[in-house]
Amino acid sequence: MNHLEGKVAGKTMNDSLVGIEWHETTPILNNLTSGAELTFSPLLSGFEADVVKITQGEEHFVLKVWNKSSEPDVLRQYRLLEVLRRQGISVSESIGYGRTETGDSVMLTRFHGTAVTKVNPSIFKKIATVFADIHRLSPDGLEGRVLARYDFIGYFFPGIEAFPEMKEELIRLVASADMKMDRIIHGDFNLGNILEENGQYTVIDWTNGQLGDPRYDLSWACLLLRIYLSESKSLTFLYKYQEEMPMTTAELEIFEALACLRWLLLDRISGVPKHVDTMKKVRKIVRDNRFLNERMLV
Repeated sequence: MNHLEGKVAGKTMNDSLVGIEWHETTPILNNLTSGAELTFSPLLSGFEADVVKITQGEEHFVLKVWNKSSEPDVLRQYRLLEVLRRQGISVSESIGYGRTETGDSVMLTRFHGTAVTKVNPSIFKKIATVFADIHRLSPDGLEGRVLARYDFIGYFFPGIEAFPEMKEELIRLVASADMKMDRIIHGDFNLGNILEENGQYTVIDWTNGQLGDPRYDLSWACLLLRIYLSESKSLTFLYKYQEEMPMTTAELEIFEALACLRWLLLDRISGVPKHVDTMKKVRKIVRDNRFLNERMLV
């Protein structure tokens, strides 16, 4: 009998695994469901899904169950991971996709370590290289089945209609940004979505993966580093990225404004993580950016 260490959605984790109807499978999944004893351990879950670590012998996997309010296209995400890995991009190895008895989407991937918590120029170089590799990859032939192209405002700024002044500012920024929605972007590149294991770095959580503008993707990543770590660390990451993909700081300023506006919107709608100095940092970002209006801080 499997050793159980937690529960998912009111069921034992083993029940949740057995009750899944798998639509996409690999030989690894077949071995997992019919092989040796499994150990289940809950991992830190997000706003979208519950996450469980599954161990079989020396091998470790992650089962993610989208059983909350979010309903992303998990099958598309699964296929995107397959394509990216075939192209040599360091992303999660997809093992299986299916649905629970209640209709929740699930995806099984290999476990790739723990989230990055310590950074230095050498680590930033490795992470920036992976990030640039994603942006360099040609999306030709991937749109539709593997990659979606969303309306930028509709996707990244849901609920902005409730804030007319912010929406007016957003429309102005988008009109001036000369946005090019023609590359693969991650959509939420941050240290929590980068795992490290034996010096290897893997990008996870491709819920927001889509066709977009790498300049926005980069600016969102840098903004989060600046807010939650420091301006100097954000600049270090930016410089390491620019070594891989030349991109002027000047052309990124308007995308930083868009990223900051999104952060402010998320804060108004649902709240965002904050430390003692978080808003002090955000106010400085707004003041330093010529495209942003301090009225947005109200």
